[in-house]
Amino acid sequence: MNLSQSQNLTQTQTQKQTLSQTMLQGIHILQLGTLELHDYLNQKVLDNPFLQMKVRESRVSRRGSQANDLSWIPDRKQSLYEYITEQIMLTYRDTYLRTLIVWWINQLNDKGYVIKSIEEAAAETKATPIQMMDALTLLQQLDPPGIGARNLQECLMLQTERREDAPDIAYIVLEESFDDLINRKWGAISKRYAVTLENIQSVFDFVQHLNPSPGSAFQTDEQISIRPDIIVTIKDAQLQINEARYGVPILSFNKAYAEELEQMKDKEVVKYVREKKKEYESLQENLSLRSETILRVSTAIVHRQAAFFFDEAHPLVPLQLTDLAEELNLHESTISRAINDTYVQTDSGLYELKYFLSRKAKSGNEDAISTTSVQQMIQKLIEEEDKHKPLSDQKIVDLLVQEKIDISRRTVAKYRTELNIPATSKRKRFD
Repeated sequence: MNLSQSQNLTQTQTQKQTLSQTMLQGIHILQLGTLELHDYLNQKVLDNPFLQMKVRESRVSRRGSQANDLSWIPDRKQSLYEYITEQIMLTYRDTYLRTLIVWWINQLNDKGYVIKSIEEAAAETKATPIQMMDALTLLQQLDPPGIGARNLQECLMLQTERREDAPDIAYIVLEESFDDLINRKWGAISKRYAVTLENIQSVFDFVQHLNPSPGSAFQTDEQISIRPDIIVTIKDAQLQINEARYGVPILSFNKAYAEELEQMKDKEVVKYVREKKKEYESLQENLSLRSETILRVSTAIVHRQAAFFFDEAHPLVPLQLTDLAEELNLHESTISRAINDTYVQTDSGLYELKYFLSRKAKSGNEDAISTTSVQQMIQKLIEEEDKHKPLSDQKIVDLLVQEKIDISRRTVAKYRTELNIPATSKRKRFD
């Protein structure tokens, strides 16, 4: 191989490598959600001194007085530790017992439960088990109710003893018959305490409204509200599909700074500037491709599911990645990346784009029906059932057959589980 052939091969390999890197960047950018895209571009700005980024804010309401939409900025929450410590300092004197209460605070998990036993606590602090129990009892008297519990049962009991509206037998049922209650062995509980099934039903209903995780409200992880990528509206009986422009990052290249450096006539500096400019152009190209692909895929999905936007029942027709790939002449993986973490704002609320994809359910109808629509029918049947005689899965099958929807009892059970709807025995009421 002569030198010329070697140079051509090297050049070809370099071009292929550059193309591959550009494609990989495009694939990566396409699958990023809005917040992840912001983080990614912020890192690029740090790596490239010529890059500048700003975020297009929402239009200002004529009635509003704020210049920008700052709703995405999270409020700083008081931590669980801060909240309880503040109560301790205001409630208890500075004694050794108070020190032990503070020790217990440090043993709380995210749910607000303590994670060590009395014996473990005594061994670690060198205090007596009685002292540790006293300190824990004082902690459990603080807010939020249920704090410092050692398990779910104790958490519910701590809340119940503070509630004036608790059924008379609620505390003793939780204390002595907790497992039977949650497993709905209400007949056994009814006989044990000589009360009616209606009484046990009222205890169960009461417990359902207690908080099984009293510490969860104090999570310090910052939650930023989801912003839509696509907005769908109806105007003159036509669907309008638009990109949500607010919150979109806008990149620019500091041309003045680049030209200033190029005037130095330093070859290495000039090369560096050109490389950074190519990086910018590649980013812009991939950002435009991302936006175009998401809008194109979203438009196809919205048109396929037009009935969802016009019909109050919000029905969905069967739609899968293969259908969209054939229509748009795109690879299924490209479509999958485009709908990942992509959200659509509609008149009926905010939906993830993948919500509108649905499998075809087996049906006696000539028209195809989606699994989502069948699930909605099952949910409606259960919502309207007689709670004293709830529908069995087989009865739901029989009712669906009347609508020419032929599915098995096992499929009904599967859909019901996916909808987080309990079985027949656990939906029955006695009041």
